[in-house]
Amino acid sequence: NEQPGHEQMWEDLIRMKWWPLLLTCLVGLSRHVRGETLCPKEGGSSCKCKTPSGLIDLTPLSSATGARFSIQDSSGVTYTYNPCNGFTEGGCHDGTAVCQASKTALGTIVTEVIHYDVTSISGLLVAYSAANSQVQVNLICDKTATTPTISYNGKIITLTVFDLTSCQCCYGGCGGTATAPTPSAGSSAVAPDIIGIVLI
Repeated sequence: NEQPGHEQMWEDLIRMKWWPLLLTCLVGLSRHVRGETLCPKEGGSSCKCKTPSGLIDLTPLSSATGARFSIQDSSGVTYTYNPCNGFTEGGCHDGTAVCQASKTALGTIVTEVIHYDVTSISGLLVAYSAANSQVQVNLICDKTATTPTISYNGKIITLTVFDLTSCQCCYGGCGGTATAPTPSAGSSAVAPDIIGIVLI
């Protein structure tokens, strides 16, 4: 039976392995549509973002030697992550920001950029990329979280998502008074607008 044109188009794209490029284009489009802002580097640092609501500074969450955070997904796969400074681990060479199973770099430090959107469910995020992968770290403000925690949120095709909770994810940092939006309970692994566009 002949399939509808749009279904055939999606199958052709997947079979020809064009979907990583397609995903990148769609995610970029979704960010533009919802008005997400690419944060200018404050003082030349990709870890500092000066927004109209206040300064986001992730440098206190970084380690100068190796990865600061280690995360496991539900399958037991381990990811290591370090904002601001690249690290080396196994097959993940110097300049890695996110490493999977000590052998695959999912994101590099040179691609690090903070996005903010006060209308988004995630509010703030930091993004990374590598050859065939993207990483989104949702920055969740919790004024009581003086010890940062990070968890695996989910994955859609080549995009891996983590949630980083800390008072440093609040506008003005741990000592500031302004707060950032936080994902609501039961929010999806990836921002709804990304899923909505990818899965049309």
